[in-house]
Amino acid sequence: MKQGRSLEELAKEIIRQKDAKHDYVTSTDVMQMRYVIGRQNAGMRLVVENDEHPLNLGLKPMAHEQIAQHTKIPKLYYDRMLTEAPGLLASNVNTWFAKNPAMRMVRTLDNDARAFLSNGYRRRDNSDFIEAALPPLLKLGVEVMSCEVTESRLYLKVVDHRIKKDIPTGKSLGDGSHTFFDTASPALVLSNSEVGLGALVCQTSIYTHMCTNLAVFAERSMRKYHIGARVDIGEETYKLLSDETLALTDQAFWAQITDVVKAAFDQAQFDAICEKIGEASQNKIEGDPVKVIELAQKKFQLTDGERGSILSHLIKGGDLTQYGLHAAVTRAAEDLPSYDRASQFEQLGGKIIELKPGEWREFAKAA
Repeated sequence: MKQGRSLEELAKEIIRQKDAKHDYVTSTDVMQMRYVIGRQNAGMRLVVENDEHPLNLGLKPMAHEQIAQHTKIPKLYYDRMLTEAPGLLASNVNTWFAKNPAMRMVRTLDNDARAFLSNGYRRRDNSDFIEAALPPLLKLGVEVMSCEVTESRLYLKVVDHRIKKDIPTGKSLGDGSHTFFDTASPALVLSNSEVGLGALVCQTSIYTHMCTNLAVFAERSMRKYHIGARVDIGEETYKLLSDETLALTDQAFWAQITDVVKAAFDQAQFDAICEKIGEASQNKIEGDPVKVIELAQKKFQLTDGERGSILSHLIKGGDLTQYGLHAAVTRAAEDLPSYDRASQFEQLGGKIIELKPGEWREFAKAA
């Protein structure tokens, strides 16, 4: 499992961001994208000019992506203009901002536009999420094994070490009568995006003690999309209500999160997942392991470097089974520089265990 910040460091950063972030709703016909050359505020900027709340913001990658989606400029062309012809990009964006005015929510942090969203976006922020989820977790006595806040998501990854179960791996000794076992415990991954990247999620997971890997079983998880009441305003720009005021309207939802956290370590659900993992340990890779990883690269959109890392861990592990492939993927997660991408690999590990028989046969017989 890839490590991020300590829980104390995470709490400090979330508190800092709570004070440093602001949300605005404004019409695109009073916005402009500008490319600035010079020492001060150099680069691409998003500018809102009015007397009440003038804004001059840097632009984070997610905001660029969402502006491309809103203006219907193909992302590859948008990125090329951003790199090679920023003035042309600004002209294109400004034309569509003015031609098709629409209310948008701009989420800012440290004077940068980090998200460019619909005014129907329902804010559910990291500080509220932590306040709802962490107390019941600590009361349950689970351990926070890894946590992080990136530009796109907050993550909490927790394990209940009091519940343990031995599960067979695909490795055996001699004539096959002696099977290796690993010890598993139930885990939970809680994640939230404040920038419109997916949903607020509580994901059921399994932590394996021997290799310290985490696999996420997304199909058994809860997710809540950030869609709610549309913000309708009369002024050109409006600074939204404080997070404290907003939280008063969300008490029922956060109570639901608390209930989900409490139920996440259900013994019956844990046993069912362990049984699924045990079955995967018996499903052999019958074809060429290299071709198996090449097929995984194609189906799961992996880079060449990621493919190589998974193949290396599969060979080192010596477990040529469906379980072994899952273990190689979740172990490769630790090698990735991006915490977000590592978390996606943990989800990929769960997807491999839950492949349908026909899907697995395609992998197993790859040649």
